Amino acid sequence: MTAASTPPIHVLRGILRHIKKTAPSSSTTAAAATSQSNSGNELSLHQHVISQYRQSISATPQQAQHLRKVAYDYLNLKKDLTERGRLHELDSGADMKLSPRELSRRAAARAGLQLPVMDEGHVDQ
Repeated sequence: MTAASTPPIHVLRGILRHIKKTAPSSSTTAAAATSQSNSGNELSLHQHVISQYRQSISATPQQAQHLRKVAYDYLNLKKDLTERGRLHELDSGADMKLSPRELSRRAAARAGLQLPVMDEGHVDQ
């Protein structure tokens, strides 16, 4: 979809969904105090996004199109950054979670190669 074909309400809902997802949830007292200040920031960002949406309703068609493109680009940026963070988190612990053989197999697969099949009990000398 493009910015022109995506309804503005869908973009608004997507942005608000990402704002809601990024809110930290924690149970410790120190983190709870930080969470309260973050929830205040989240609320103000939520209100800012909604107020911008309401202001764009009365904009000229050219301004509305520009604002729609900016909002759509922001939504795509947030989606891409969320996905990048998820992939980085998956990749960062791979050396701790995977065996050296599996790491070698994955590295070879990225290069388009296959490692030879080796017996578990067989060790090259």
